[in-house]
Amino acid sequence: MNDTNDREPCLRFGHVIYDLTACQLIDQEGRPIALRDKSLRVLGKLAAHNEVTIGKDELINAAWSGKFVSDDSLVQCIKDIRSALEDSGRQYLRTAIGRGYSLHGVSEIPVEPGELPKLYISMLRATAHSPELAEIAEVITEELIMGLSPRSGLIVTSDEEQRKDADYAIDGRVSQSGEHLRVFVQLIRGKSGDVAFAETWNSLLSEAEAEDLPRQIAERVDNVLRVHMFNFAGEKHIDRKNDELNTQELLAKAAYHMSRIQMHNRDVARDAMSVAIEREPENAIALAMRASTSVISVLQEGPKKVPDPPKYVMELANRAVGIASHIDFVMLTRGCVRMWLNADHDGARADFNRALKISPAFHLAHQFLATSEILSGEHELGIQRVKKFIDLSPATNPRYPHYLTLLALGQILAGHESAAVQTSRESHDRAPSDHWCKYVYATAAASSPKITTTQDFKRMIVSTDLPFTHFRDLPFTNSRDVEVLEERLALAGYPATS
Repeated sequence: MNDTNDREPCLRFGHVIYDLTACQLIDQEGRPIALRDKSLRVLGKLAAHNEVTIGKDELINAAWSGKFVSDDSLVQCIKDIRSALEDSGRQYLRTAIGRGYSLHGVSEIPVEPGELPKLYISMLRATAHSPELAEIAEVITEELIMGLSPRSGLIVTSDEEQRKDADYAIDGRVSQSGEHLRVFVQLIRGKSGDVAFAETWNSLLSEAEAEDLPRQIAERVDNVLRVHMFNFAGEKHIDRKNDELNTQELLAKAAYHMSRIQMHNRDVARDAMSVAIEREPENAIALAMRASTSVISVLQEGPKKVPDPPKYVMELANRAVGIASHIDFVMLTRGCVRMWLNADHDGARADFNRALKISPAFHLAHQFLATSEILSGEHELGIQRVKKFIDLSPATNPRYPHYLTLLALGQILAGHESAAVQTSRESHDRAPSDHWCKYVYATAAASSPKITTTQDFKRMIVSTDLPFTHFRDLPFTNSRDVEVLEERLALAGYPATS
């Protein structure tokens, strides 16, 4: 992040900005707005004393350096400035009759887009002087570099000199015990030195397994890093005002709130992304995240509570794809919009599969592809996919309880009742106040009187604010699936009038 404390604030007039440092009028994309030299000098004098009335003689002196000119010349400059500011209503440049003029802009500290977070990958160490172990360590390191380098929003380096400036670092070691290979990898938060993730892989020291192991490690680390950055990197910005943050900080702040999947958090994320795309209308990640904030809670709240017009959300997603179809998150977001708002499972799956082609282990793409499969009646296929991305995702992920509800929903519809009860109970235990988790648990437990007759279960149902008909609002393709779910809700005692 560039230090902006030594810069004077800008003055904003709607979509027009006056840069006090450069003494220049610009649009919000940073392009200069033409203004005659004399008019620009008058504007500069007014801007230097924002909200203060400046006398006519002082303004004339600022533009003409003591030369005698008529008031008509100053009036023409005032007209030029109002035209450039699009100030036909005289909201920004006001006349003080008989005295002079005053400018009224909104003061903003200028911010830069900000640098992308940096990841340093260190060569894994072989703990013994073994050429075979050294080669395996090198292969795993290369797989990590190749697997993580294509990620948008991240700079990957293996340059030792850049480690001190890295936001995250990956290192580890490779050792051997008998016929077994042992690989330890950890993800470290670069600035604090805290360990964000650590895991050990054990494998037989055979050529086939050693070749597959680097890919498994890279996929696991990729997903853990992605989840950690999305869920926690913005925590340090959550109490800061949006106009104080650069674009990267706004993205991190929004991501932090989006991972919490509550309406309040969603609204905070929407506000942050609105500022980001106002500053950078062609930033594909910001556009996609802004669209995503609108649909992120549909499964839990229903499409009726989407806070933006569906057409606008689709336009945001399409703009992002038009700018950067090579970014997995961008493709994922448009797929989600298609599925939730248009019930277009074919289009959604095309986008999800495109995201997976870019990043085969992208857990969110697997999550929403599994969601589409379950809602479209391919329950077993969806169940297996959910299990795959759950294995890749750490249980500390705030979204983890919702991953479990998706698995439980598939298990209910596939007829795996005992598994559904166990899965949904774990989800509810992890997030006992989450209404969607309660709703799915009530549906799963319907055929278990030992659960549904307890006072705790009855109190849980009463405290759930989702309507009995919530499943009808979701884009199921088979009406029979909805009927089955509602029959189970009724059996569990869920009030049909809620």
